[in-house]
Amino acid sequence: MAIVLDYIHNWCRKWRLAVNCDRNKTEIVIIRPRGSSDDSASPQQLKIGNKVVSFAKNSKVLGVYIDSNLNFMTHAADVLKRCWFNWNTLTSMTGRLTGINSSGLSLLFRTVILTKILYAAPVWLRQRTDFFGDLLSRARLKITGGQVHIAKPLSELLACVPPIDVLVETVVTKFVLKGLAAKDNISAKLLQIEAEQNHVFFWQIAATKRYLVWKSTQLDGVQIQDSNRDSIRTINLGSLEPDTFLYSKEEMRQYTCSLWDRSLKSSINHLTRDDPFSILPIHSQEELANLINSEATLDFPIIPRNMSRQNSSQVLDFVHGRSLRFQDFSFSYLRYERSLTVPNCLECGQLPDSTFHKLFE
Repeated sequence: MAIVLDYIHNWCRKWRLAVNCDRNKTEIVIIRPRGSSDDSASPQQLKIGNKVVSFAKNSKVLGVYIDSNLNFMTHAADVLKRCWFNWNTLTSMTGRLTGINSSGLSLLFRTVILTKILYAAPVWLRQRTDFFGDLLSRARLKITGGQVHIAKPLSELLACVPPIDVLVETVVTKFVLKGLAAKDNISAKLLQIEAEQNHVFFWQIAATKRYLVWKSTQLDGVQIQDSNRDSIRTINLGSLEPDTFLYSKEEMRQYTCSLWDRSLKSSINHLTRDDPFSILPIHSQEELANLINSEATLDFPIIPRNMSRQNSSQVLDFVHGRSLRFQDFSFSYLRYERSLTVPNCLECGQLPDSTFHKLFE
């Protein structure tokens, strides 16, 4: 380490550059193997010339906190704190019936909050998505104007916000494709990772191969040999032409929607669970799977931009069926049909015409 610092000092002196060794400017972070806490091999003091370089447990590099364990806990906590502050500031004047409507809140969330979360996502976000579960859940509740939390896949559709794991895979795919198309040191490093299937970032290569297989199935997609479509491990990125790694914004949008559709179809059993306030199921699970089209939801959202907050909240109440307003409607219908059993409220546990329920509402 001292040899490297002496080389840096000589190089800077040759080109008449001064190194700022103040804290948060030049720091040393010692990265240890996972599970190791032995400090005996660490140097006590390091200098660049006559200036002492301070040690730090984490340091901010290009907006990302690099810590000694490479678990990015510090960075995830910092991003979460900034996201909560920005989201609470944006929605401080918005209630269930007043303020920005659902379409506007969805646009603000995607442009202000998601961009912060997805910054440098290929490096750290995959192992820290659990940090943002509460933020995403409460944001979807705010966007839809709901009173109680509904099924996660349904709330994502109503809020027009794809799942976080789908967004991470899309961002990672674009990052790898740009690196492979560059044909420089980054491209060489990515091809090296492809050869090492136990590498910690091999999942990024696998995500890119899944995109290439999907693209080859499109009408105008770059063709991949049929023998390589069965398994992504048989695809060799080094043997593909550079044009294969080019993509358009519309192609990536369609790919994101295809991943979202796959996630929705896998959650179809959760979406059609027994609900005491359901009258009769209109579609079977197979029919619902065929009706899934997240791209149409993004193109034609349920709530238009010119709709008021009050109207948008009332419309979404009857869409997801988990609000007190919908329960009151269901109670009125079930009381009219005397042959049906009237269920209790999902929140207060009382009948919807009881005094306690009305007070709660």
